[in-house]
Amino acid sequence: MKKILALALLLLTLNTHADWQMFQEMEDGTWYTDPATRAGEKQVRLWILFDHREPVGNYGVRSAKTLIETDCKEGWLREISLVVFNGQMGNGSILRNVSPGTMKIYPQPGSAYEKIVQSLCKR
Repeated sequence: MKKILALALLLLTLNTHADWQMFQEMEDGTWYTDPATRAGEKQVRLWILFDHREPVGNYGVRSAKTLIETDCKEGWLREISLVVFNGQMGNGSILRNVSPGTMKIYPQPGSAYEKIVQSLCKR
């Protein structure tokens, strides 16, 4: 229970203190990163946000924030936490809050995830 409360408090503070910087514009929306949340060297963690141009699906998804972890040596990433909102830029009501965390994703060439991994690992 304490872990859930701590995660909820973290998510609330991220909305008010996030310094989202545009990373990449796409046809269906825009990717942002919050460099202030970067942690780690070999396995780097960072909060990212995707802001949809138009509502998506039956619930009107407008944005999703994801805490990602990437392994710079191996080239994979995983989604540690995923929070989906009905408002833009991580605002509005939370529609979904999950912690997938274990599946390694090897980004497709040219994808936003590949560019994020490359950006995080170039330091």
